[in-house]
Parts: sequence; structure tokens; C-alpha cells
Amino acid sequence: MRLGIVAYPGLGGSGVVAADLAHRLALRGHAVVMLATRRPFRLPENSPVRFVQVELPNYPVFPGPLYTLSLAGALRRAAREWGLEVIHTHYAIPHAAAAHLAASGAALVHTLHGTDVNLLGLDPAFREVTALALQTAAGVSAVSHSLAAQARVVYGVHPVVIPNAVDPERFHPRPYLKSRYVEAGEAMLLHASNFRPIKRVPDIVRAFAKVVRRGVRARLVLLGDGPEKPHVERTVRELGVERHVTFLPPTQHPEEVIGAADLFLLHSQEESFGLAALEALASGVPVVAARVGGLSEVVRDGVTGRLVELGDVEAQAEAITALLTSPELPRMRRAAREDAVARFHPDSVTKRYEALYAEVLFKA
Repeated sequence: MRLGIVAYPGLGGSGVVAADLAHRLALRGHAVVMLATRRPFRLPENSPVRFVQVELPNYPVFPGPLYTLSLAGALRRAAREWGLEVIHTHYAIPHAAAAHLAASGAALVHTLHGTDVNLLGLDPAFREVTALALQTAAGVSAVSHSLAAQARVVYGVHPVVIPNAVDPERFHPRPYLKSRYVEAGEAMLLHASNFRPIKRVPDIVRAFAKVVRRGVRARLVLLGDGPEKPHVERTVRELGVERHVTFLPPTQHPEEVIGAADLFLLHSQEESFGLAALEALASGVPVVAARVGGLSEVVRDGVTGRLVELGDVEAQAEAITALLTSPELPRMRRAAREDAVARFHPDSVTKRYEALYAEVLFKA
């Protein structure tokens, strides 16, 4: 098939999922063109995917860059030049509307990732036009059953559920790298994100401080960057745990950090899926997270990690302490890896997208 993939290029989960999927599809023999404002950081330099940069012209007469129109034009040109049969956008706002506007003749498929439904999707400025684009598309998917249920209410669509995937060859246990990040005898607790307010990273720091005060030898490694980082740094200082916390910048190889950890911590206000949690599980790292959104579809409470109520910092600290001191932790590490590989292997997920493409082309 001749496929066009549209995504944001940054650190967010939708861009990671799109770039990984585009690369896998190209390796399976499809002709894939990927469109974004810059080359996605997870798209390998040697990938057979053809990358097209969407330009952002900025004219003083307008209040900002005209991304939607620029993307629509780029899609129309790409469809004409490479004969695209399917255009698949990741994150509906504004990609679904741009693809609709392009009127390229390709079948349109849109994947919903989270805040395009439960945050921006609720904004009247975007809701109606996005609903129109989704309702008239050939196919719509969502990354979890939880998100699909929300999309039915917000947009009046009934997405097929195709979960995110994780590469077990890339994300696997790396206990031999643990000494890079912690001292001998310390447990390594890891959080990785784009440090937005929705991630509630200060709550993770507060739970960690409680763990330290209980005499547990542990270090919290915070991987990533974003607008909330100064608040997180301030919380670390206020709680007096500076010598137990390490900040690491974003990296092209997060698997080397994740695979070295003992536990992965997540306490987001909302997670439509939780790709970082899945990457931790595939690395043999149990997850302690808030029971929100699609996380209960990824983390099996008591089997591959622990889920606690949102905002319950004490319960989070208790779960971390219990797991670190439990003789069952090695068993849970094995279960985390096995479950992630069995349910979210990239081969099976890619085949489900191929089946969706074939279905919409058959109906065309």
C-alpha cells in the first residue's frame, strides 16, 4: 500500500507511536511518506520512510503560523506525487481537519491519542470541526477502550481499538546499567515524561520523600524536560531530598535508562494509554501508577505493578515501599516483561493497522 502518516514530531506519545508505526510499515514493504514540521526524533535516520517537512509560513498579517492550511496543502501535494491510497493521522487536532480539507482522494484514517479527546476535544473552538472530520473519515481508531468510550461521547464516533506497541528488542531488562544512575545498594525509581502539569510529577516527588523517610535506600531518577520542571525542582528542595534525586535530560535512548530501573512511577491526571508505562513493563520494570484512563488496560494491578487512586500520595508511597521490600519483586519483573510482549508486540499491532487500511480501501 501507499501510505501517508501525519504526526507531531516531538516527545509526546502520539509522535513516538506514529514514527515507530511508519518505520515498521515501511520495513514490511509498504511505500510510506511521513509528514511533520520536522523529522520525528524516533524515526531512524536510515529508515525507508520518505519524510516530508511541513513548512510553517508566518505572515505578519496573520496572528500565527497557518499550520492547518500548510499541512492540508502538503497532504494534497504528497497524495498527488506519490499516489497515496491512505492518509493516516495521529492526534486529531488539527490533523483530521487538515486531511479533510486536503480533499486528496485518499482514504482517511485518524487515530485518537488522548488530549485530542479529553482536553482540546472539549474546547468549542475545535470540537465541531474535528467531529465533522472524524465522522466523515473512512476509519477512526483509539489507543484504548477508555479513550474510545470518551470519543463516542465527545465526537459521536465509534473508534476501533488498536493499542500502542512496544519493541521488545529495544526495551528489555538492563540491570547491568543500573550502576550508571544509582549507588550500590540503592533502589532505582524512575519517572520519564514531558513534565507537563497533567503528569503531576510533584506528587511523585512527595511519595518518594515518604519512602525515603521510612528508611528505604532509593534514588528517584527523573528523565525528561518540560514546563513543570522548575516546579518539580522546587518541590525536591522543599522536601529536602535533593541528594536522593537525579534529573536527566531527554535522550534518544530512553531504553538504557528504563531497563536499569527497579520501578517505574507514573501519577498522571489522565493517561489515555500510558506508552511510557508499557515501555517500562517490556523492560521488566513493574509500574506504580494512578488508576486513570487506559492505564488499567496496560498495567495489571498486583501482577505487573500496582495501581492507586489519583492524588493518594500515601497509597503511592506504600505501594512503592511494599514492592521494593517484597520477595515477589523478581517474579513481578518477569511477569511485566512477559505480559507486555504477549499483548503489545509490534508485529500484531502493525497487522491490525494493516487490516484497518485494507478494510477502508475495500469500502472505498
